[in-house]
Amino acid sequence: LGYEEDIYPIFNQNCNSCHGAVAQINELQVTDYDALLKGSVNGPVIEPGDAENSRLWEMVSTGKMPLIGQLSDEEKSIIEAWINAGAPRQRSGIPKLSDLWLALNPQDVDLATNAACDEEVADPQTLVNGRLLQFLSCGVEPDEETIAQFLTPEPAASSSSAASSGDSAPAAAPAPAASGSTVSGAIAPTLGLAPPSDADPFLIPQGGFCIEQRLPRLANQDRSITALAFAPDGRLFIALDASPSGQNVDPLVLLDAFHPSRSIVVHDSNSDGGYGEILTESPRITGLNYANGALYVSRAGEVGRIPDGGGYEKLAGGFAVQSQLFHANNGIVVSDGWVYVSAGGVRDGWSDGPLENISEDAAQSIVSGGNGLAARIVRAPLDLLLSERSINNFQTAARGVRNPYGITRAPDGRLWFTDNGSTNVPEGISAGDEVNVFDPSSVPGGTPEGATPYYGFPLALTGANPNWRAPAIVLPNTAAPTGITWAYGTLFYGQYGRQPGLYRVGRAANGQVISERVMLVWPLISLATAPDGALWIGTGTGGLYRMTPGCG
Repeated sequence: LGYEEDIYPIFNQNCNSCHGAVAQINELQVTDYDALLKGSVNGPVIEPGDAENSRLWEMVSTGKMPLIGQLSDEEKSIIEAWINAGAPRQRSGIPKLSDLWLALNPQDVDLATNAACDEEVADPQTLVNGRLLQFLSCGVEPDEETIAQFLTPEPAASSSSAASSGDSAPAAAPAPAASGSTVSGAIAPTLGLAPPSDADPFLIPQGGFCIEQRLPRLANQDRSITALAFAPDGRLFIALDASPSGQNVDPLVLLDAFHPSRSIVVHDSNSDGGYGEILTESPRITGLNYANGALYVSRAGEVGRIPDGGGYEKLAGGFAVQSQLFHANNGIVVSDGWVYVSAGGVRDGWSDGPLENISEDAAQSIVSGGNGLAARIVRAPLDLLLSERSINNFQTAARGVRNPYGITRAPDGRLWFTDNGSTNVPEGISAGDEVNVFDPSSVPGGTPEGATPYYGFPLALTGANPNWRAPAIVLPNTAAPTGITWAYGTLFYGQYGRQPGLYRVGRAANGQVISERVMLVWPLISLATAPDGALWIGTGTGGLYRMTPGCG
């Protein structure tokens, strides 16, 4: 075993978000051999030849890392064996001839001539199929029907056009990274930016945008900005959490969605003033939206609101939460008299085992932990929710999502949301990291769940689903998209994982909707659009930024 051949592919796929070339939590980089052996701020993480006393193996074997989901048993075994073998950079070379217990002397070998190969075979079908040889070698003579099957030429592969939003397709069909769709609607043209690169400048926008930092003291308090929302008068509401990076990370707090250490503060974006707390001792907050004189809040297991001048009011509880996976009810948006919540499930969908030989309803129940409001986009009539304040006011608006995170309303009334895909999914198969679009006008309130749009999760489900909806944008596996907002005539969203940063959605000349990275930044978690149209960005290290167009 060698780092370059066996270990790097595992770490690059599963650990690159937090310990790669761009971001190194605790100054640990696992995607470079020398950096990995150097270790973290706390010292070496590998004891070559001794996996049991290696900090890296302790974290991997116990499932504490990666944060987003355990590695497979096979991957763990490879890492353990590699460390015990001395953690070499590369596999050992070809063994010496003297070290082989069995060797052939060329002088003792008589090569038989084959007259049948003197001339090129005119018809490839006359060549014997390898499977046919297997039958003969087992002493079983194939019948004429079997021989005819092997000698029948393969049919030519047919090409087909990309699926539209109404087509059905296998849930786990292979998909290229960063592919687009032909989603209709007003989307600004692309900017023609180069593909993302680790060499891109950090926190320097591309495509003619300018950026300025606001509330810099937030970045010095080991706080993470997990959600942003604006009131029409320019008040900016900011959800604060423990930072996922730095030397003072407390895993007990970070991985406990219900730990009462989160808060919401308000800042006047029209001035350079500070901020004041309006909610303290809260569980994890992942969604904010201001509407009708109140701030609507999505936090671990429940949704509520804070009316102007008032305190927090719980509106509904009972959403599913999986703290280790960072799954819960996430984004929230009030649109056309409805409250929409992007609600995550409780299962990874790949690293914790495939779902096979079961019905779609059974699979949906498993990934949601039996919670009818998990692994879905759900909604409730606003008036009814305010009067009855019950989880029973919510109904399914869309299915087939894993951990939908940010959700926002476009000017045409459609809702756009991001979805985090499964972990450890092989390259060539889409893990489900996506940007999706949902049209409420096509799904009236009260639509039976079985007739609502289906976005393709769990991945193990295959076959035709008449309500399958193609993603607007298929992202690279482990992209982990986060916040999303409409600004400057299109969508912007954050990417936490692979190729992290701020992305802009645009329509290419061929009509395809694709995304371009306009800024390398990590960890980007939240986005919001101010009343003046400016785009605001919140990071997991407390960075708050305002971005506008107009720079060369």
